[in-house]
Amino acid sequence: MRARLGGGMGFFSTVTEGIAVAFDSLNANKVRSGLTILGVTIGVLVVMVMAAVITGINSSFTEIISSRGVTTFYLAHYDFSAGGGVTTGLEEEENEFMRNDPLDPRWVRELGSLPGIESAAAYVDLSGSGYQASASYRGASERVDISLVGASSDFLEIDNGDVIDGRWFTQSEADRRAAVAVVDSAVAVDLFPGRDPLGRDIRIGRGRGGASFRVVGVYRPPANLFAGFQTHYVMIPFETADKDLSVWDRMISFVIRPEAEVELQEAIDVVHARMRMLRRLTPGQPDDFAIMTQDQIVDLWNRLTSVLFSVMVGLSSIGLMVGGVGVIGIMMISVTERTREIGLRKSMGARRRDIMWQFLVEAATLTLMGGGAGLLVGGGIVYALNAWTPVPASVPIWAIIAALVASALTGVGFGLYPASRAARLDPIDALRFE
Repeated sequence: MRARLGGGMGFFSTVTEGIAVAFDSLNANKVRSGLTILGVTIGVLVVMVMAAVITGINSSFTEIISSRGVTTFYLAHYDFSAGGGVTTGLEEEENEFMRNDPLDPRWVRELGSLPGIESAAAYVDLSGSGYQASASYRGASERVDISLVGASSDFLEIDNGDVIDGRWFTQSEADRRAAVAVVDSAVAVDLFPGRDPLGRDIRIGRGRGGASFRVVGVYRPPANLFAGFQTHYVMIPFETADKDLSVWDRMISFVIRPEAEVELQEAIDVVHARMRMLRRLTPGQPDDFAIMTQDQIVDLWNRLTSVLFSVMVGLSSIGLMVGGVGVIGIMMISVTERTREIGLRKSMGARRRDIMWQFLVEAATLTLMGGGAGLLVGGGIVYALNAWTPVPASVPIWAIIAALVASALTGVGFGLYPASRAARLDPIDALRFE
């Protein structure tokens, strides 16, 4: 460790001096300094990667919701935005999810014909309700796991996907509960390589059982995060799914789009009034259904992802704590090794704050080096996620700033005790130190 002589120092000199000494310390104590930097690197890495993933998922989720129109709203038999959900045991009797009657899909046509309503569609994700489905062609031994969806004939008017070949099923087919299906391009490629899927029959069901459906169209779902994870969609008429497959009616929901010139609240009021009539509710009785706007759903999603942010803070704090403990150890060793230097500087006029500032800058420099390494490694991971996975990770500027500030504050916070101890040394005793 080279000696640093001098009396009172300006702020810039103190900073440059502390940075230079920090690099000396890193070179002289490679293992201890490396462990300190590694702890901070892990903490910053966690912050950056998790913030990028959460930000990307939030953006993708918002795009999914907004792709159906800013005024589109949803109808369910219970209010999941208020924290309702499926429970078990005795709690089921008191839970909205089990207490309220499910929605009747026949109401969709009536709601869609209301003044100011452009379209209404029933929807049920059989995969989401525990139905593990697969599809095969001509009894082939190789089956394709699918995401099976029952939808009404008007669903495509609300959904942002496209039919790229063939057609969507008609209301007449839905009324007849016809065994027709619209498959996505992934299913078309895997089940019918090099062949036209239109007009061909596939079997859908669990294991070797199931029902036969004729393919009438090829569907391309809207691009989003969840389409990246969950491909192989097969869409069938809602009424057909209800007849041939095990549909849990409590998973049924409606998607409603108002006419372009109609205010959202006006459309909600119209649907709300008609739903109370369909439910046969008398004045004063509470609603046994829920209407949810996009803002409410996005707010619920944000509440859920805030839990991930809490986990992120906890994990990153552990890494920063490890780095901070390392800072204390390195700085205490540095104070001991430089006791005579500190005494010499004090005898030449250096003030306590000069000594303290130099040690704090040294500690902050070490942890900032770890923060910079964490940003570089985290940036590489985020790039890899974007390049090779469907996760649309996006690094927010605030995460970079927060990571650097947190790493610097870790050095300052954990370096306070060693810096204070160095600043309080008596110059005479320090000069006598061997």
